[in-house]
Amino acid sequence: MITFRPATPKDIPLLQKLAHTIWPHAFLTIITRAQMDLMLSKMYDPETILTEMQNGVAWNVVMENGIPIGYLSCSMVAPSECKLHKIYVLPESHGRGIGRTCLEEAARYAREKGATILFLRVNRANDKALRAYRAFGFRETESVDWEFAPGFILHDYRMELEL
Repeated sequence: MITFRPATPKDIPLLQKLAHTIWPHAFLTIITRAQMDLMLSKMYDPETILTEMQNGVAWNVVMENGIPIGYLSCSMVAPSECKLHKIYVLPESHGRGIGRTCLEEAARYAREKGATILFLRVNRANDKALRAYRAFGFRETESVDWEFAPGFILHDYRMELEL
């Protein structure tokens, strides 16, 4: 059984551990190890996560039968738009519909907050994620290249789901 538990500051070490376990499987064929290490250090710094939690980003721990297997985070960024910041599940949990359940939870959260659009950004080379988002009903609305840090350019799609 998949459930979602709101993350608290006490969960920051758990979120970091999950990220460091999941990211190599998700990204090593897409970005360099140096880029992945930089992104992990910036995005999962305890102060960064805490600041996000304090500023309205809803972090959730994805649980299967009471065991943490992933996380997702969302926030309202405009009166009608909710951003899905992160959605990650342990690789051994792939292929069982858990990612879809996470997307359903993100869409539920967005609707509850009054959003009519749920959007995300995904690396254009992340074929597995792109297939999953398209199958759920997301569509590409923009191609975005942006500098994450000096020398590290991210090549993303903005994808939207009408709620």
